Amino acid sequence: MSPGGHLVTTIAACAATAYATGSAPLTAAVAAGGFLIDVDHAIDYVLFDGRRDLRPQTFLRYYIEGRVRFAVLILHSYELFALLGALAWWTEAPLISAYLLGALMHLALDIVFNGRITPRSIVAFYSFAYRLSRRFDARVLLGITPRRDRRRFWAEFFGGARELAPLPAERAAPAPRRARRP
Repeated sequence: MSPGGHLVTTIAACAATAYATGSAPLTAAVAAGGFLIDVDHAIDYVLFDGRRDLRPQTFLRYYIEGRVRFAVLILHSYELFALLGALAWWTEAPLISAYLLGALMHLALDIVFNGRITPRSIVAFYSFAYRLSRRFDARVLLGITPRRDRRRFWAEFFGGARELAPLPAERAAPAPRRARRP
């Protein structure tokens, strides 16, 4: 799902939480789970992909155009959610439960919307162990290749990823030659 879509749905979830509970901390926890969970994309972008240009448009275009090399995404994992669920149950901590509620909403939306444009199993993708077994290689995990998208920032922010035409080099690239065996 696009960052804008997550922002809109998180605002709605936060409004419902604030109305139902009147609690600012619970509302903030839902916001952290629903929207701020995406901070792991920035961590991957800098630490694992080695990118340094943190301008929002450059960062967003890098993802939208499928240029991502590594998908570690520690916060987007069933394993972390299970751990947090057990911790919330064990400690009866409402803030952890509220964070988990926002994060589960975020993950469900990612599965539904990102699954439509991903040729690989989007459900399996959200397992940290599955990503680890594929060495976090985004192209292997998601079956993506770099694409060009010329929309403006706000269209990308609210529109998110979509099927795009291949880059010109991809269309014209000859098939690799096999080495002949003597």
